[in-house]
Amino acid sequence: MKSIKNILLCGLGGIGCVCASAIYNAQYGTLKILVDKKRYELYKSNPTIFNDKTLHLDYILPNNSNYKADLIIIATKDDGLNTAIENIKNFVNKDTIIISLLNGIHSEKEIEKSFPNNKVLISFYLGCSCIREGRKIKQNGTYEIVIGSKDNKDTETLNKVKIFFEKTNINYKISENIWEEYWKKFLINVGVNQLCAATGLNLKEIRKNPLLIEKLKALMKEAKSIAEKEGITNTERIYNAAENFLLKELDDAYPSMLQDVEAGRKTEVEIFAGEIIKLSKKYNIETPINKTVYMQIKEKEKNIKFI
Repeated sequence: MKSIKNILLCGLGGIGCVCASAIYNAQYGTLKILVDKKRYELYKSNPTIFNDKTLHLDYILPNNSNYKADLIIIATKDDGLNTAIENIKNFVNKDTIIISLLNGIHSEKEIEKSFPNNKVLISFYLGCSCIREGRKIKQNGTYEIVIGSKDNKDTETLNKVKIFFEKTNINYKISENIWEEYWKKFLINVGVNQLCAATGLNLKEIRKNPLLIEKLKALMKEAKSIAEKEGITNTERIYNAAENFLLKELDDAYPSMLQDVEAGRKTEVEIFAGEIIKLSKKYNIETPINKTVYMQIKEKEKNIKFI
């Protein structure tokens, strides 16, 4: 079994930096960070600082054709997914494994359309949010990357990635029930990311308000109704696990969408409430709470200059 040695990382935001920092510190294999020309110049002159350590990373442009990746990690925002798919094409061969750490429920489908012959694992990042200020990013080390295969049968590919994660000290979990955990993450994001962005409050503050707690639950229940229509089983268990995580297990949260609103960045509301609204029309069901929150966040976006 050929091991993973050549790694291509697309996206150097919070989650991308968690991965890049671990690989960089482990000094394992060859890590290339895929960037466009603008970011190439910016990152070279102003490197990323992760948890107070400067990362002197090796950057590569999309037109380079001399590097083939054993593993590609896509960790962009959702609005960068299509560009990422286009930009990784030069670095893919028949054995390349691709994992996506994007939020939402559609990135793997989009990647598979362009790379139907490659192994695309189901994966996501779960943990405390990264705090970003310019080129400085901090994360407290509480996270895991959850991976699984669609049918739980591709043990060879999972084992390759498992060995890679262990050698680079990336926190991970191989799930035997990946769809349940995947949708749990979606419900969590639909609840906490959106409500914090809409209200301007962090999770700790939301927990103090019974009305907001009910709104948090309502957002997730509407996502649960979509999951049922999408053929996901055990949706009650998924919902209960998501609710328990947000209201009992998670100490605090300052989610990425709240940070985006405060920093004047475009949010990911389209892949949460936007996706729920789209699917609610498909299945002819009502999702009024997500519609309301969608409009609230869109109104906030009108008043900020995206950077």
